[in-house]
Amino acid sequence: MEATVMDHLQEEKKEALKAAGEYLEKLIPGIGTLCGELRGDRQPDTDEFQKQCIDGLNWVIEIYNRITDVVDMEKIHTEKQELNASLMELGAAIRDKEDEKIARILEEAVVPFLNDLKEAAR
Repeated sequence: MEATVMDHLQEEKKEALKAAGEYLEKLIPGIGTLCGELRGDRQPDTDEFQKQCIDGLNWVIEIYNRITDVVDMEKIHTEKQELNASLMELGAAIRDKEDEKIARILEEAVVPFLNDLKEAAR
């Protein structure tokens, strides 16, 4: 009985990882577009678009935190503490509306992590 519950949980985690991987196919290019907008190509909906990207990022990180035991950690090159520090910095930059800093953190810290996670999801 115990083994089947554990097996089922592992299967659910693998499904969640797969779903996150599929979502990352859209989120990563979206973040790229957002960075372009933040660097001078602001659109009327840039703030709303940024919120959607950050909500998506939060969702992916929530999934990642719950399924780290089924992720091929060899493929993840970002240390958790490093990522957390970058996310704290990102939060402050968003609060302070520092577009250039937001774009830099997304490109230098967040997107590499997301690309690694996408690879690990394959």
